[in-house]
Amino acid sequence: MSLVERTDSLTLLGEMARENADKPSRVVLVRGPVATGKSELLNHVAEEAETAGVMVLAATGLRAERRTPMAVFAQLLLGGRLPQRETERVEKLLDDARFTAMLRDCDSEREEHVKTHVMRSLTSTLASLAQERPLAVIVDDTQYADIPSLQCLQYAMRDLRTKPVLIVLAASTGPRPARPLFGAELLRHPRLTELRTSTLSERAVAGILEDSLCDAAARGLAPAAHRATGGNPLLVRALVHDLRTDDGDGRDGPRTSGTPVTGHAYQQAVLGCLYRSEPEVLAAARGLAVLDRAATEGLLADLLDLAPDMVVPSLRELEATGLVEREGERRSFRHPAARDAVLSDMEPAERVSLHRRAADRLRRLCAEPQVVARHIVASGHVDDAQTVDVLCEAARRARGAEDASFAVACLQLADRACGNGPRRSAILGQLTRLVERLSPTTAGSCFTAMRTAFDEGWLADQETPLLIKGLLWQGNFQDAADVAHKSRGVYGSRSTAETYLASGAVRTTYPALREHFLPDDSSTPPPVLGNDAIAARGADPAVKAGTALQVILTKGCDAGAADRAEHLLQGTRLSDVTLEPLLGALSVLVYADRLAVAAHWCDALLGEATRLGGPGWQAQLSESRARIALRQGNPADAIRYATDALGWMPAHHWGVALGSLLATLVAAHTAMGEYEKAEAYLDGHVPDLVHDTCHGLELVYARGQYYAATNRPHPALDDFLTCGERMQRWGVDQPSLVPWRSAAAEMHLRTGGKAEAEKLAQEQLAKCGPGQSRTRAQSLRVMAEAAGLRRHHHLLREAVEALEPCEDRLELVRVLGALSRSHHALGELGQARMMARRAWHIARDTQAEALCSQLLPYGGENGPEQQAAAGESSATELTDAERRVASLASFGHSNREIARKLFITVSTVEQHLTRVYRKLNVSRRRDLPHDLLADTAC
Repeated sequence: MSLVERTDSLTLLGEMARENADKPSRVVLVRGPVATGKSELLNHVAEEAETAGVMVLAATGLRAERRTPMAVFAQLLLGGRLPQRETERVEKLLDDARFTAMLRDCDSEREEHVKTHVMRSLTSTLASLAQERPLAVIVDDTQYADIPSLQCLQYAMRDLRTKPVLIVLAASTGPRPARPLFGAELLRHPRLTELRTSTLSERAVAGILEDSLCDAAARGLAPAAHRATGGNPLLVRALVHDLRTDDGDGRDGPRTSGTPVTGHAYQQAVLGCLYRSEPEVLAAARGLAVLDRAATEGLLADLLDLAPDMVVPSLRELEATGLVEREGERRSFRHPAARDAVLSDMEPAERVSLHRRAADRLRRLCAEPQVVARHIVASGHVDDAQTVDVLCEAARRARGAEDASFAVACLQLADRACGNGPRRSAILGQLTRLVERLSPTTAGSCFTAMRTAFDEGWLADQETPLLIKGLLWQGNFQDAADVAHKSRGVYGSRSTAETYLASGAVRTTYPALREHFLPDDSSTPPPVLGNDAIAARGADPAVKAGTALQVILTKGCDAGAADRAEHLLQGTRLSDVTLEPLLGALSVLVYADRLAVAAHWCDALLGEATRLGGPGWQAQLSESRARIALRQGNPADAIRYATDALGWMPAHHWGVALGSLLATLVAAHTAMGEYEKAEAYLDGHVPDLVHDTCHGLELVYARGQYYAATNRPHPALDDFLTCGERMQRWGVDQPSLVPWRSAAAEMHLRTGGKAEAEKLAQEQLAKCGPGQSRTRAQSLRVMAEAAGLRRHHHLLREAVEALEPCEDRLELVRVLGALSRSHHALGELGQARMMARRAWHIARDTQAEALCSQLLPYGGENGPEQQAAAGESSATELTDAERRVASLASFGHSNREIARKLFITVSTVEQHLTRVYRKLNVSRRRDLPHDLLADTAC
């Protein structure tokens, strides 16, 4: 109820209370859309009238009684206000009126006589009541009042004009006038006052919210609440109810901005508004809910079989109620929950029928395929081949508009309706790729359908690689080989399935696959191509990525292959077709030790996958990012990304790729000293054939790392040698994949096999290509452990230099730890402490607790943290440049190394150090505090 309406009603009541018997009666008509406060106003009038000593007679018109004669007057006079004798007399009069109204063939003159007698008698009853004290007659929902009651009320208003009577009537507006004759006569009353209710302003909505919520919450929610309800008071109160239900106690901290909660109360309020309206309004609302933003007045009229002159006022009534808003020539529900409520309330058969009719009408009007397809999908019916065309075109456009979920719905319906053949094969292939992306847990059913299609002979040749990819993912190598072999006989010459199996990506990821082919099988691995050949193979991302991956895993690190992989990432957009090549390109960069570049592009792809929406994409990219983080020496980040990957796709849906994911988790937890968690992942179930893939290779290597960290060198050595045997047999014996030689060499050193250790380390060093600084550093560290003391020191220094451009902080910790022990053995205790201190802080930063505990004995008596705090007070006197130089010096970097890191001259470094020594009152590097500048610690 608005402020104006409340003021008017109070004024009327005040006047009525002061009127005497000589004052004339007044009639107030309250009109407005459904649920805009009319009943509330009438209730307020009744309460105020009774307070002022006015007798109140109230009634409400009911839709069910609109054809029951004298139903409203019975409510007015038989409510216990009359004496017993008068009540009996009124009951007899009402019975006479009902009996006369029921006699269709009675004498009209007699009927008029009885009607006049009844109206005069009932009016006299009202007049006698008004003689005792002022009278208020209140009738709500007069649009549902029966005609005899309205005629009697009209008679009473005429005869009681001089009596102290206030007559208040309320009627809802609608698409057509209700009781037009009564309305026309009502306008002739000389003392008529007409009030109109409407929806509330945003400020008024805020006032309602303030009654139930705190002021801040009300102000924050008011704009959104007004948009969602159109200011309809009933909907606003329903929103408040849903909000308090959602937040518990709304006064303690409800949401203060954004979209308000729309729950059960809001939906029921929407339906309440519609069911209290005329049937045409309800029908228009249902048609609008079905058509949504495609609705026009003409289309609605055609869909609902209603006259246009009935549809337009019905839509206007929906607007006036606050349920619908208008944009240009089109209307739509203000809030999706309102539309959902209307659709859910419809009978399923009616909803399907309307969607089918809508699809048919829209197609005739040449509407956009996506618009037509939404109704076809909602109906679940495909009537003809043209409908399949619409679904396929809508799916194509939906993919382009990044609405993959709708594309899946279109393709699923098209797949069910299309007959077996090339067209269904293409539909099934598109559907499988999209389901892999959006719902990887349900992709298995799509691959099963593809296998059935292949067995029945109608799967197209270009779709068989997708089927084989699914079979390989699940470890069904023999089935994949059988499909490739059979496809040659079906399609002739070399099939796309055989070409796919022979690609570099497949051969390197599933190297044991060749064992499932017959010796005379034509699907032999293609020759390794050089960079020029890669460029000449065209712009196919799969060919480029696969060839680069094969080059780097069979021939060793190749700068050209890594460059091609980076170019591929720069120029290829993420899609269902390009995901596999992009993942392969990331792997090439990882194996080439270009970890920063790989991390950059993987983060970019993850962001794109998140924006587009695709758990399948996010899972595989998160797994790749976890491997990158682990190689960068960030085990905590690796665990986070790997856990995200399992969140996007559960373990039992990863197939053989689960091996890589578990390997990352085992290695990361091992590096952090969390051995129980690592063991738990090792005890998890993996597919049997995972060990015939590179994924299994990584898992065996991670298990060896776990054994080594838990002081079990013999089983660790067995695992590392197993990796070597498989890699040599598969032709992928490159340390960039798994550095099994350096790992086995470390175990030989633990078990007394020094000569074998040195031999393996030298072999691995010989296999390191240009740019593989991480693998080279691993080899140098193990060679140093096996060498004499002086050579040991030189090799470790070389390993530190090799790690300068690399980002593997865990390997840097191991090398620095070994260098600290070397300085200690040479009696250079200060240098030993500096190296240990630097290593300890890096290990602590990466949360590698196991390495931290190993480094503590070399960090000094009080530990690195206490030593670092020694010069904290004096360090505040240093300039930023001096602080950077002193920090690097405290970690044991030489002047030349500092100059190279900070891009300054050696002379400038020396000058800075001189000033630092003076300000901190120290005379040598080993006395410098460590925590001068944390970001240069590495």
